[in-house]
Amino acid sequence: MNNFLKLTFSLCACFSLVFSSDLVSQEIEEVVVTATKKEESIQDLAISVEAFSASDIDNNMVEDFSDLAEVVPGLIIDKAIGSGASYSMRGVGSYGVGAAVVGSLVVNMNGHEYGSSALAEIGFHDLERIEVLKGPQGTLSGRNAVQGLVNIVSARPTSEWSGSFDVAAGNYNSTRSNLMLNMPFSDRIGARLSYSMFERDGTIENVYTGNDIDGRDAYGIRLSVDFDISETTKLEFTHDRSETEDNRQNIGIIVCAPHPVFGCSPFERGTFGQSADTRGSTASIFNFIAGLNSTADYNSYEGINALGSLEKVNINRDPEHHQVFEFTMLELNHDISDELQLVVKGTYSTRDYYHMGDNDYNVAVSPFPGLFPPGHPAAAIPMQWTGCFGGEGYGFCEIVDSDRTYEFAVVESETRQLEATLISNLDGPINFVAGLYHYDFTTNNTYQVQTASWNLISEGALHPYNIPLFGGALTGSGSTDFFVPWALSGFDATLLPVLLNGYGAPTPIQGFINEDHVRQKSFAILGEVYIDLSEDTMATVGVRYNDDTVKDSVASCLTFFSCPNYPLSQKQSGEYGFHPTQVIETDDAIGYKLAIQHNLADNQMVYASYTTATKAGGNNPNSTGTPDPYDQEETGVFEIGTKSILLDGAMLFNAAYFQNTTDGMLISSIVNAGSRNVNTDAEINGFEGNLLFFLNETTSIDMTWLKVDSEITELSLINPVNILNATSGLGNRVNLDPLGALALTTTDKGNVFKSAGYMCTVPFNPLGGVDCPEAGLGTPVDVSGNKLPNHLNYHTGWIE
Repeated sequence: MNNFLKLTFSLCACFSLVFSSDLVSQEIEEVVVTATKKEESIQDLAISVEAFSASDIDNNMVEDFSDLAEVVPGLIIDKAIGSGASYSMRGVGSYGVGAAVVGSLVVNMNGHEYGSSALAEIGFHDLERIEVLKGPQGTLSGRNAVQGLVNIVSARPTSEWSGSFDVAAGNYNSTRSNLMLNMPFSDRIGARLSYSMFERDGTIENVYTGNDIDGRDAYGIRLSVDFDISETTKLEFTHDRSETEDNRQNIGIIVCAPHPVFGCSPFERGTFGQSADTRGSTASIFNFIAGLNSTADYNSYEGINALGSLEKVNINRDPEHHQVFEFTMLELNHDISDELQLVVKGTYSTRDYYHMGDNDYNVAVSPFPGLFPPGHPAAAIPMQWTGCFGGEGYGFCEIVDSDRTYEFAVVESETRQLEATLISNLDGPINFVAGLYHYDFTTNNTYQVQTASWNLISEGALHPYNIPLFGGALTGSGSTDFFVPWALSGFDATLLPVLLNGYGAPTPIQGFINEDHVRQKSFAILGEVYIDLSEDTMATVGVRYNDDTVKDSVASCLTFFSCPNYPLSQKQSGEYGFHPTQVIETDDAIGYKLAIQHNLADNQMVYASYTTATKAGGNNPNSTGTPDPYDQEETGVFEIGTKSILLDGAMLFNAAYFQNTTDGMLISSIVNAGSRNVNTDAEINGFEGNLLFFLNETTSIDMTWLKVDSEITELSLINPVNILNATSGLGNRVNLDPLGALALTTTDKGNVFKSAGYMCTVPFNPLGGVDCPEAGLGTPVDVSGNKLPNHLNYHTGWIE
């Protein structure tokens, strides 16, 4: 590693000094950014940064964040489960799952956090530039950017009346239009209005409904107003609103090789569009408990037609997606003197999000058979009912006669930010940027998964057997509190007077629900000092003090079956209630930055820096009702690089080598019905850069690259789909009771037992209150030395 460091430094320095001859007259244009809170050339900054001007954005066809990821090596965006999004930069991302998890990469608009999850849904329009800053940026960025920062700078009003309108059309009835009006009402007041709209038909055929899904219907509108109060004071107002309402997929298409115990085999890749075997999930046991099957050894998706395609799906309902996001900023710029500027910013933003999707990714071929064999008089009773899925204020009702699973994600959030920054422009060798920052984020985040059987047992009146077999006796009683003991009794009608409970399960809790109410508050003191050691050498010293509080009130339930905090009085009321486990995590930390840069010659600079940052801890949601906190994440990054403009302005060469050491990096793993975040340590090393070379007046070569090597240094996890870490299995299922409630399969590492969707290495009985002991949860696998999620070996872009 030390040899690689020496080689990288030699390559950067020598490359900067070799070229000096005049080849062409075309010159590199200067790119100005505000990475240090004031306008500076990108070539003068001792940080790794990429910037795209308005013309660069158009030339590279950067219309949304996924397009930006294509032109910035190592920048990755993925849609996450629920309402979130996952971002990575330089091979490092936010790997924790949960509403209370603090992101590692921050997305800003005009210097304040914009909301990474919201931005994943919408596109860019009417921008002045996009700045991509790599590595920790907390000594200057208000919101603590631990691994990187993307700052979107909107276009401001200009001094001339102008406007533009453009429309682009394509296949799938795709239409993208942009409108801009610039209105200088006077010498002191100007406004700019921009509007963007994107519509596209679906690109995936749902063969069941006959509709095309994964379409787009979105718009964004922004009003910017600048008011020159005086020669030394300026007020800037920005209001940004975007809305999407379409049928886009949340996550793509399932790939599975069905297995009667695992659900999907961990030993095979499987087929696109193939659903999991319901015997490997909670569905089969609850289909029996609901009286929809006479056994838990039944696969509802046996014999389905797996489409094996990325362009077709076979699902019960088309997805629904809706988001409204609003962002309002007020910024005051005041020149206290020629040498001192005060900038005060206040921001308020809100997000409302909803999506519904088919969670089993297929349509069952056969209707529910019921409890009775063919020929029995009761076998003629049709197993169908009208079921309502969703929650309070959202969802739908439909006729249910076969297995199905739906997911819902609902988010309401608001963010308040306030920042004051003092920026110097002194004549002497020392200058500084100092600031205070306050962040207050509140969100109510709900994620649900609901099945046909959970829907049916929510209220006995829904059951097809209620009237013809029991004369309506089931009406008014329901939930797992009633149906589980009744099913285990063999549906003994004589026990009904004892078992009928007189209450059901409200719609929101008729399945898995994770409702998370989060309040994140952060206060920071931050700044940097710049010291000119000589005409060619400058040192930077930065510091950030952060005081974070995360208040997490979370209720996670698998119906009433696993919901210990839900009181009997609430059940009897018939109304859904929020009964959380509350955890308050408080952290404070100090981060710092030390950097030195030296000009080797005009337009040729080398630099080295070391920066630290700390991300706040939080709490894991779980269905046990017990606090499960995780620790802070501490990052230190060493970087050495060069920035050069060569060949009399014809070539730009910027490159950097970095070493990132993160202690307590947050990694999410699946545990039973949810995910659990754990802390580990990781090391990431990489070499990145960009080269722009004008061959002549009309031809240029633009190349960017990133080579990354990442490693988890110490971590052991249980594989949730292969708890014994087996390499092969018999593919068998052996029922250990007549109903198939407990079964096992044989692997090369031993037997795996399955019941109610849970796996264990020893016999257990979750329906009877006998959970899998800790020793039976599986064999931890040492993943030390493994690559990080979304690891990127290399990424190169080449434009000629």
